[in-house]
Order: sequence, then C-alpha cells, then structure tokens
Amino acid sequence: MKKLSFILIALFVLGGSAVAFAWWDTLSQTEEETLTIGNGVVLQVAAVAEAPVGKVLVPAGVVLKANDLESIVLTYNVKLDLEAVEALDLDVVASDIEIGGSTANAGLVQIAIVQAANEVNAENVLITVTVTLNMPASEAVYNAIKNQPITFTLTFTATQVE
Repeated sequence: MKKLSFILIALFVLGGSAVAFAWWDTLSQTEEETLTIGNGVVLQVAAVAEAPVGKVLVPAGVVLKANDLESIVLTYNVKLDLEAVEALDLDVVASDIEIGGSTANAGLVQIAIVQAANEVNAENVLITVTVTLNMPASEAVYNAIKNQPITFTLTFTATQVE
C-alpha cells in the first residue's frame, strides 16, 4: 500500500509540473531562435513574419483597433560555433522580401534590425528584427496584402575585425 501511495504521489507531482509548464509555455508568443555561425561564414535564414491568429498587421500610423498590430518582432540569439581569440564583426541584412509569395508590394515592408552588439564571439548576441508596413496607395492594395505572410531572407555574416 505504501508503494502505491508513493507512486500516486510521484505521478501527481510530475503531472502537476507538466500542466504548470504547459500553461506557462502558452503565455509566450515571441518567436526566438538561436543561431551558431563560424568565422567568415555567411548564414542565411528564411524568416516569416505573420501576425498571431486573430490579429492583423496594419500600416504604421493608422488608428489601431482591438486586434491590430503595428509591428511583428522576431528575435535571434547569434554566437560563434567556437570561441575566437578576438570577437568578429557581425553584420545582419534582410533581403528578398515578399508578401504572400509576391514581390509586387514588397516596397511597403520595412524591416528594422537592431543588434545588441556589433561583434560576436562565444556569447549570444541578441538580434531584434521588427517588421512594419508602410501605408499602401489604396484600400485595394491593402486588402490584397492583408493577413498575407511576409517572408524574407536574413543574412548573418561574421568576419574578422580589420
């Protein structure tokens, strides 16, 4: 009977921990990745900026309604695969922007890249990518791009400081 009680208590504690973690895990909606690169290596990452379900990315400057977003934020932690004697310059560039698989209205997308540091080594460097929309020329253009995924390529380059 003691063994059965002990097993039931252990299952209750483990089950409670799993439920608590599952609940906590649903609170976070930030997309974050950790990337590891090498010296002189160019790493390209396909990025997708999509509004969460029930939300809509709207152009900057419009009057926001309950489910509207002015921006979508993606974060990346970048570090070198092996520690270098000296830190390397880190450069991050966005390219190949498409809305819904088309480049026709890509000029409406603004991508701001903020690096926590300009150099990288064995410690993570936080890269924040903020995606916003400019005001389209007409409502028809906005309706054509509304709720479409915004895709682009992020190129991470680590080079020796000169």
